[in-house]
Amino acid sequence: MLLKRLELNNFRNYGKQVITPDPLFNIITGVNAQGKTNILESIFIALTGRSFRTVKEKEIISWESNFSYIKGLFETKGRSVEVKVLLQPGNKKIEVNGVSTRGYPMQWPGVVLFTPDDMIMIKGSPQERRRFLDYEIGPFKNQYSHFLGLYNRVLFQRNKLLKEIRDRKNKNRSLDVWNEQLCRYGAKIISMRMDLLKKMVPTTRGLHRIFTGGAEEIDIRYISSIGIKNHAGEEEIYSQFRNSLKIIEDDEISRAHSLMGPHRDDLLILINGSDARIYGSQGQQRTVVLTLKITQIKQWNKEMDEYPILILDDVMFELDSNRRQELLKHVSGLAQTFVSSSGEEKINFIEGYTKKIFKVKSGKIIDI
Repeated sequence: MLLKRLELNNFRNYGKQVITPDPLFNIITGVNAQGKTNILESIFIALTGRSFRTVKEKEIISWESNFSYIKGLFETKGRSVEVKVLLQPGNKKIEVNGVSTRGYPMQWPGVVLFTPDDMIMIKGSPQERRRFLDYEIGPFKNQYSHFLGLYNRVLFQRNKLLKEIRDRKNKNRSLDVWNEQLCRYGAKIISMRMDLLKKMVPTTRGLHRIFTGGAEEIDIRYISSIGIKNHAGEEEIYSQFRNSLKIIEDDEISRAHSLMGPHRDDLLILINGSDARIYGSQGQQRTVVLTLKITQIKQWNKEMDEYPILILDDVMFELDSNRRQELLKHVSGLAQTFVSSSGEEKINFIEGYTKKIFKVKSGKIIDI
């Protein structure tokens, strides 16, 4: 997939701006707070329909205007696709070739994003690793987002009912109806997560060996709050989920909260057998994230016969020279890449690769 043309109007600190990227490497450079990340954000929105920085449309719209729009012209599988995202306070409209749509404009995310915030996936709470499962690798399954939405709605209603039962406003006879749905949708989500990891982990292991010169072995394990084993099928997961809920029903009522299910699961990432979250150095943790990002690129190519666009926001220069060169080796000529940099002197490592440099100052491209 290639971004051929990007047009911004009233987008953050940009008034009107048109960008024609290089099909390989694109460097967005300039001093801090000039609008480099804003360009990367606009590309991400055009491909996913959402921002990676905010959920509030009004934060994206220029303060001098009451609307903003992004137009992206993409080339995919020999055809051109124009995506337009119109943003107004509290409202968002997405059009693909002039037709309104919902969800991913291209029917798949079409982008892999790597920012400094991704480090929290390794060293942060289980919620951060679930976010990785749900929004970065979950979309590899066509109906994952659909079932996740159903599960979250059931979870909300079930928690509300647990509170009513605890407060004696309801009887627990109706709890079984919500248990059935929670377990059915939850089993699908857990089964899909395990299947995705089964496909991706071998690639991740191989890449990690390359990135560490064979010095480190990585392993990723799914930690189920229900106690599900990796080889379990969907029906087995469902049955175990139902039985487990019966055992903890009184505890859930007293706490007014659902205590097990995919919303409480986690990933255990091991480096040479040790928990990367606890024992991994910052350099090791960063290498794990890099490995996972390249794995995503390779997996999208397997699933869609397309390479996604790669966005690297202020992270390339936190990697040592060996990691940078390995990254370039794996994406060069394959994934169109956008990199932000705070100075041209930092981009010498891309010498020898075709590239285009965009200099940003005060929300304007001043030199192309």
